[in-house]
Amino acid sequence: MERAMRIAICDDEHQQAQYIKMLVGRWAGESGTKADIEMYGSAEDFKAAREGGKKHDCLLLDIQMGGQDGIGLAREIRRHDQKLSIVFVTGHTDYMSQGYDVSALHYLVKPIDEGKLFEVLDKAAKNLAKEPEFLTLAINREEIFIPLCEIVHIEASLHHIVVNTVAGQHKAKMPLAAIENRLGDGFFKCTRSFIVGLRYVRRISKSEVILTDGVSVPLGRGLYKDINKAFIKYF
Repeated sequence: MERAMRIAICDDEHQQAQYIKMLVGRWAGESGTKADIEMYGSAEDFKAAREGGKKHDCLLLDIQMGGQDGIGLAREIRRHDQKLSIVFVTGHTDYMSQGYDVSALHYLVKPIDEGKLFEVLDKAAKNLAKEPEFLTLAINREEIFIPLCEIVHIEASLHHIVVNTVAGQHKAKMPLAAIENRLGDGFFKCTRSFIVGLRYVRRISKSEVILTDGVSVPLGRGLYKDINKAFIKYF
């Protein structure tokens, strides 16, 4: 990794934040990863830093804080940033289901296990090092390159597909089957006409999948367990 990995710790318990910082520093030394580590005492402090131009690659975020809690902060972040690796730190497992909302990379339950933290940081570093992947479409005699990480869902319509992304829509004349094997593990085919990006899944029921943009996609009969397994495996 050429540049330092920018890691933020957001926790209103100073001793806990210092302990996490110590562990992150130990991980960086043992893994040979250059890391810039910053601590924030509240969600408001973290947001102010971001608004001031600070960028981060990984956020270790306490859920229960005074002022805005970690879940609320993560939801705000996901409105405009899908790449930041968010790792929740919590004393309770009750909040884990809310990871659907914000595509959390992982949950760490206090007291933090050093080995588990190191595994999560390894994964965040691996995600950062990945080369961007694209879906290439021929539209109006032009080649359009769409980052896979920006695809929310894809819908088949007659002889076309409509690729819905965080930035807008792209329509191409081809069958859905022509791109299925080009999407990878981050996607799930809900019906013959719909494919969803797992990172944008907010909620799953036995008949539909709700995405972060509020769109409801039908889920085929018998696929409820399969999509849950795919979601867990992906994240």
